[in-house]
Amino acid sequence: MSRTLSLVHGGLTAARELIRRGRRPEALTRLRQLLAGSDVAPAAAAEAHRLAAELLIDFDRFGAARRHLRAALGLEPGCAATFYLAGLASERDPAGDDRRAAVRFRRASELEPTNANYRAAFGRALVRANLVNAGARELEAAAALAAGDLTVLRLVVSGLLEAGRSAAAQRVVLKARFLRPACASVAGLWNQVRFEAARQSQRSHRGAQDAHAAREGRPLLPFLRVVGAEGWRSDVVSAPRPHLARLRATRG
Repeated sequence: MSRTLSLVHGGLTAARELIRRGRRPEALTRLRQLLAGSDVAPAAAAEAHRLAAELLIDFDRFGAARRHLRAALGLEPGCAATFYLAGLASERDPAGDDRRAAVRFRRASELEPTNANYRAAFGRALVRANLVNAGARELEAAAALAAGDLTVLRLVVSGLLEAGRSAAAQRVVLKARFLRPACASVAGLWNQVRFEAARQSQRSHRGAQDAHAAREGRPLLPFLRVVGAEGWRSDVVSAPRPHLARLRATRG
């Protein structure tokens, strides 16, 4: 029995090392060979299924990944990491469902309440499922759990910007800048957030202008500027070129 355990442990270690070295197809083959054995302990088998599922998600083979995750849940029903990977499979699958992903991420977060990455994934999935207010709350809570964690920070910023909450994203990144003032990645996120905030402000301003013009019964096209009650066209594109009159005179 001890020899079998040693072989299984060696197989998992070898698979992780192959993943670390970027040899992911070989790692998947090694995991499948390990799972084909008859004397694999439940905990080791569950871990092998999770590793295989993670690789298959990266290969965009979502159906196969889900099969491994179902097997892992059968062996360890209360494993947060398995629920997180199930959420990831739903999120990344083009035929997936954001609400289903949110349910999986929520379960992972419930099982590990202090895991900021799980909570941030849950928040962004809620935003994508059009539950924006609840999603934004979860994202800000995740940021508070791990203000200096770059992985969590990127996820939180992505979700808040998708939710249209650029001001909240700025607050989160500003705190991270205070904690990591020399970090180039945080500085890059700050520039991204400021750019998105300016773009959202511009869209909001343009929407207000369009609404005002519509109330006055004047259609406002993107390339027109309304000046005065008559609605003169004053855009550069529609203004006559200085040479047109001379050309007409010559042809006449």
